[in-house]
Amino acid sequence: MSNKLNSKVRKRRERTEANSIHTEVIRKAIEYLLTVAMVGVCVVVPLYARDGYHQIGNAKFEAYRSIMIVSFSVLSVLTAVLFVCRFLTYKRGHGSDLQLTKNRWSLSGTEYVRKSENMPVHRPLSVTDIFVLAYLVLTGISVISGGFYEDALWGSFGWNMGFASQLSFVMLYLFLSRFGKHWRVILAALGMAAAVVFCIGILHRLMIDPIGFYNGLTDVQKAQFLSTLGQATWYASFLILLLPAGMGVFLYTESGIRRSISGVYMLIGFCTLVTQNSDSAYFALAGMFIVFFVVSCEKRETMCRFMAAVTIFFAAGKVMGLLMRIKSNPELEPDPVTELMWNSGLTWGLLVICLLVTLALYKFRQYPVSIMCRIRWGVTGIMVGLVFAAVAVICLQNREMLPGSVADKVAEISYLNWNDEWGNGRGRIWEFACKVISEESLPHRVFGVGPDCFNSYVTAYHGEETELLWGDKQLTNVHNEWLNILINGGILGAMAYLGIFVSAVYRFLRGRTKTFLLTGIAAAVVAYMCYNFFCYQQVLCTPFVFILMGTGEYILREQNRSSTA
Repeated sequence: MSNKLNSKVRKRRERTEANSIHTEVIRKAIEYLLTVAMVGVCVVVPLYARDGYHQIGNAKFEAYRSIMIVSFSVLSVLTAVLFVCRFLTYKRGHGSDLQLTKNRWSLSGTEYVRKSENMPVHRPLSVTDIFVLAYLVLTGISVISGGFYEDALWGSFGWNMGFASQLSFVMLYLFLSRFGKHWRVILAALGMAAAVVFCIGILHRLMIDPIGFYNGLTDVQKAQFLSTLGQATWYASFLILLLPAGMGVFLYTESGIRRSISGVYMLIGFCTLVTQNSDSAYFALAGMFIVFFVVSCEKRETMCRFMAAVTIFFAAGKVMGLLMRIKSNPELEPDPVTELMWNSGLTWGLLVICLLVTLALYKFRQYPVSIMCRIRWGVTGIMVGLVFAAVAVICLQNREMLPGSVADKVAEISYLNWNDEWGNGRGRIWEFACKVISEESLPHRVFGVGPDCFNSYVTAYHGEETELLWGDKQLTNVHNEWLNILINGGILGAMAYLGIFVSAVYRFLRGRTKTFLLTGIAAAVVAYMCYNFFCYQQVLCTPFVFILMGTGEYILREQNRSSTA
């Protein structure tokens, strides 16, 4: 009888071990296939163009869609098989004598520590995971709530941010957060592609066209398009997302080689940022700098590097301003902030101050950590206060409640004067969007009108007004991602979507002590949130922010595993 029992146990062991081997093989296959797919996205989407700048956004989205459909179809099947194998391994291994120690057992090559019977320490879902899944469910509900089923699948022509795209963003995050083992390869490929894009962007502003995209274009058109990305605002959305990741490596890595490479990358990024001519990018830059400043105050060495980076930024503005005066597009009219970076005495003064502070930090060895930690919150408070003060001034100026002398000075600053043309027409669009929200039905207000269905909705319910305001032009979104998601996804969808970003930033900054890259990712997410306060989801930025957040989540999960092993 005992021999039969031992034989059954032995067979169960053999089956469990075989399942474990199969599980590990499938997992590795998913990791490698995911890496290949992500490298494809990170290289093809930024660099690919079918016919120069003609319909370049659609061309890039078609490339992105093709990679997503092929790769995630296979990955989804493999993942389903993996879960079945895991379930069988756990079912056969649990309760048998495969227990390795009194308090541990091995499952699919990963060690889990018991807290109580049948309950592992590692939680399967983080707060960010929950927000991501909630957003996916609520986006599906918004499709039903809106009723624009065909439009909701792929979204408006030229933007393509429908349900299929939202699903791809969620899958990017979930797959990378679980199977992103080779994230270093993925981010290296993305960084190299970004460096190529940035270098071409700098040359284009100097009227040097190494790729032939400017052939046949007028100077006016050349002022609007950059590098391999197309419209300057789309270019800036990619730039502000990839620059913080490289700067994070420069600030916090201990490797001299990595710091040198990332320093060159950061310099290229700064040079193209001060010439891309989108003032929204500077708002994103401010958000990025605040994150890095808050973290860098904790150590003298990192504070030295931060001040050196800020010095490089102002120096890049002056150098590129000089080069642009020597050779530039005569039709390019720099926005006020770019003009400030190129020619203002104020930025010369800031350059000198930053240089002196950097030299002082390097020279004096004593660093008042406690004082700096207090200063960082004071500076952050001042920056937030300035934003609220600017909003208050805009409101008071619009209602003519400021004293005459103050109102005259404020009138000279275009950013502080609200009207229909504020922010290149965003004033009129935002006012119209708020009116749309106020007149929505309860289901539409709570659950939304469907992903990328803003144009379909306003055409159906506000057609005469949109034609009166914009004529034959289509209003596809409100040029504010957070206001746009409030209409398309409703109150619940907007809360879930915002929760993804806020929770990711909070958790990445909390876990930054063990992996320096988490700070760079957090800064990139903040920069995305700031920039898209004035812009929108599109294929050159939104997939990449979810790639970065998925990578950050994987790093956090690996940290948790190693700390409990």
